[in-house]
Amino acid sequence: MNYFLKKLFRTTVFWLLFFAFYRLFFILYNFKFSGEATTISLLASFAVGLRLDLSMTGYMIALLCVLEVPLLLFFREFKYKLLNWVNYFFIGAFSALLAGNINLYSYWGRHMDAEALAFLKTPWVVLASLSWIEVVLFFVILTAFILLWVNLFRKFVKVKDARPSLNWRQTLISAFLVLFTGALMIVPIRGSFGVAPINTGVAYFSQHIFANHAAINPIWNLLYSFKRMDARTRHYKFMDEDKALEIFNGMFSNQGVSVNLLKNNRPNIVIILLESFSAQVVGALGGEPVTPNLDSLVKEGVLFNNIYAASDRSDKGLVATLAGYQVVPAYSIIQYPAKSQSLNFLPKRLRDNGYGNLTYMYGGDIGFKGMNSFVTLSGFDNVITISDFPRSTQGQKWGVHDEYTFNRLITEMQRASSPYFKFFFTLSSHEPFDVPMEKVFENPYMNSVHYTDRELGKFFRAVKDNQLWDNTLFVLIADHGVAGPQKFTSQMKERYHIPMLWTGGALAVKDTIINTLGSQTDMVATLLHQLEINSEGFPFSKNLLDAASPGFAFFTYPDAFGYITPTSFQVYDNRAKAYIQTEGEISKTDSLRAKAYLQVLSADHLRR
Repeated sequence: MNYFLKKLFRTTVFWLLFFAFYRLFFILYNFKFSGEATTISLLASFAVGLRLDLSMTGYMIALLCVLEVPLLLFFREFKYKLLNWVNYFFIGAFSALLAGNINLYSYWGRHMDAEALAFLKTPWVVLASLSWIEVVLFFVILTAFILLWVNLFRKFVKVKDARPSLNWRQTLISAFLVLFTGALMIVPIRGSFGVAPINTGVAYFSQHIFANHAAINPIWNLLYSFKRMDARTRHYKFMDEDKALEIFNGMFSNQGVSVNLLKNNRPNIVIILLESFSAQVVGALGGEPVTPNLDSLVKEGVLFNNIYAASDRSDKGLVATLAGYQVVPAYSIIQYPAKSQSLNFLPKRLRDNGYGNLTYMYGGDIGFKGMNSFVTLSGFDNVITISDFPRSTQGQKWGVHDEYTFNRLITEMQRASSPYFKFFFTLSSHEPFDVPMEKVFENPYMNSVHYTDRELGKFFRAVKDNQLWDNTLFVLIADHGVAGPQKFTSQMKERYHIPMLWTGGALAVKDTIINTLGSQTDMVATLLHQLEINSEGFPFSKNLLDAASPGFAFFTYPDAFGYITPTSFQVYDNRAKAYIQTEGEISKTDSLRAKAYLQVLSADHLRR
């Protein structure tokens, strides 16, 4: 028994060192996200993170104890070989998850969670976002790490060959002590002797978000997210339901005078959803001068320069732009057709008001993340995807290059009778940023955005050459922002700042800037009001040109939400149950509005 306890102690130390090693690797690999985090705060993350490391290790030790008891009762001696193989298995599994998390963070700026693992349902899409060199290098490094830690385990947690048989009295006592030891693990698992169990909030100790993220144990965080995963039945409640609805209704207005931007109320409409176009690479929004063609269109249109994405992924941006609907923090409604079928959709509303030739075009795999069912439910007459293009038009990984889909859009517009509606989702500026163009920018993301912008310029020249400009309204809006060269994390409002530009001959005004603060979801209500079409049924979309409407933006990411006003910004983490990011003068009213918005949204999701 003494040797078993000694072995458990060594195993505990081993796993704590294991997690510390990957925390160090996480910090070094993603150091570009550290921002102003000090060396002291990064070092402190090892101490702060020890509570979550101990909690995860507690689960491991408890499991080993539970497995040992039946072996002990059956063989009447301690058996260590099975326990060793259990540890070897978790060394491999945890190494794969931790290494994957480290790489994922470099793209998303947040840790892996249950939602991120949903991408494994379409592994070919994940691989398409990576180059072959990255994939091979990942598995080489992962294999080396697994072999390293297996070898260290063998040397550090030694197996004793001589194991004397026990009599029944000794066996029963030993089994009881093993179970008791496992039961004691409830203390590190829960994180304290208190009533409330440990949560992610214990890792938030610094004003520097990256230091807090370094303190989080990614495996523990993943398991915790699964525990809270069933968002379809979860309700975010902060106050009385009637109070929340009252506050929410006060955040919207339909009484102001709307500015009329259009020459007539039935122009042709083309919405171009720009993949990953972050404000940080749009010169007209103060970013790097990567999009000269988009910038030049500002003089021929109306730029909404204060728009923020609804969330952080394409499937969520699609919900915002096609349904004017905000997703909750834990999941995207697009993945649940039974729920999303109850939404109101922009294409359907346009069709009910005289529009025809409703076309959805995307050069990628429409089966990704439930896009196919969502697009079908939206009411499009015609859906064009990767299978409608020759293989020669496709890149090595992701799908059809934008130059070919832009050309197809011209053809579709020429074939259509007015008034028509076209929705085109670009693709080339998605990872792995594979574009058929000589490198202009060293940063691959910036280079891919520049390529799409180049094709955008060619497209609009063709539009004018083919007399498709005069009675058409083009709405250009991004699906979401990215970490990008500025390395914006999920907690930074800059991560969600995106362009929205209206242009085309259907506009009655041009060279105009709209400074009103708004969300990506607001595009739907704003457009419908300009068309003099009823926007009822889109409760989370507001008319940005309503003079009485208060400007604000709301966004989510797992499991948190952000709220932006002209004078303040706050991010609330539902796991930590605390504000983890604030800027400006945060009033009690703003905080109540943010929570009321999520509560009403959550209740709406539950009803669907």
